[in-house]
Amino acid sequence: MNFSTICRRGAQVPALCGLFLALLIAAGCGPKAPPPAPSKPKTEAPKTKAGAVAQTNLSDQYASVFEDLPPQKGKDPFFPASHRRDPAPEASAEANANAHVEPVLVVKAIIRTSKHSQAVINNEIFEAGEEQPVRVPNGHVRVRCIEVGSNYVLIQVAGEAGPKRLIMEQKKN
Repeated sequence: MNFSTICRRGAQVPALCGLFLALLIAAGCGPKAPPPAPSKPKTEAPKTKAGAVAQTNLSDQYASVFEDLPPQKGKDPFFPASHRRDPAPEASAEANANAHVEPVLVVKAIIRTSKHSQAVINNEIFEAGEEQPVRVPNGHVRVRCIEVGSNYVLIQVAGEAGPKRLIMEQKKN
């Protein structure tokens, strides 16, 4: 029987495909290999070679060295408006380090419920008695909330002598 005869009959093609599939499955379902014989437990520690010990201590021989690269020139191709590749003037950096900037703390919202009140100071949420760091333009400052009023917050800033009263600005219509 040739291929053209099988194709004309149509009914023999699915039967041959099924037979072929059955042979493939049968070939993969052969007898399993016996499990390996249990080996004798080793009582001795493995012997090491001097070469193997020398290779494991490579970290003692090499140290990472990071060098400052020359100043970056040009624009960042992914962030062309970024100024992080601009060289920083050294004189202004020293002046900024010595100058003390008053932390800018702003009450953005006061949330009042029947049980307690909360205040949002520079995007940090406070309840009366809580203390946490708050981000300000020159870094972080530790703030403790003493009292939350209807339109004000009484706080104690770390490093300052007395408490400060921050008043929430009212929106103008």
